[in-house]
Amino acid sequence: MQIKSIPASRPVDWYKQGWTLFAKDMKTWVLMALVMGIGGFVLNFLPILGQIAILVLLPALIGGLLYSAQQASEGKPLKLEYLWKVLLDKDKRNQFLGLGGILFGLAAMVGIISVVFVGDSLLRGATAGVGGIGIGGVLFLLIVGFASFVLFYYTTALMLFRELSLFDALTLCASTAVTQVVPLFVLFLMYSVLSLVAVIPLGLGLLVLIPVTAGAVFVSYKEIF
Repeated sequence: MQIKSIPASRPVDWYKQGWTLFAKDMKTWVLMALVMGIGGFVLNFLPILGQIAILVLLPALIGGLLYSAQQASEGKPLKLEYLWKVLLDKDKRNQFLGLGGILFGLAAMVGIISVVFVGDSLLRGATAGVGGIGIGGVLFLLIVGFASFVLFYYTTALMLFRELSLFDALTLCASTAVTQVVPLFVLFLMYSVLSLVAVIPLGLGLLVLIPVTAGAVFVSYKEIF
């Protein structure tokens, strides 16, 4: 396999192209993000089950956003119903819900590990950080966050566009991502920083960041895979 040489600065261009796709139909993109936000807000009122439902459904919804990015890149008009396109596809739905189940399992595992170890002296060492998490805890959460970001977005893209099974998509995603750790990590850091900014005020910035990120991921997927 020939490894592509992608510079660390490339994610800046990916986000620029993501913005270009967003700018083609801002109204529909924002409406999609708003529907996702309202749905997540409502589900959060259901103890435990709501949080599980959010994680399980997210890959399918992200699949809808990536499909929308593909349509926008081809100059085709966007439709709100693209958001649940994967959920309505009986041939794809279970694969995406399966990925959501894996993400829920990872989230639960991380939560348990964080409670047990993050903030413990083994992770805090001699230089505990803000809130007692410490350098070790921050690194742990950073690594897990990066891995989840890559597996979540690009496995979804591989299942959607190449119609791979969940296992094959996960395998290809992992094997390819390790060859492009630097640009993907920069993309993840940009997303993380932008997310912190987007939640101020009232998380309204997420209505833009979510679709722009979907566009950036779509563009980067085409280049990497």
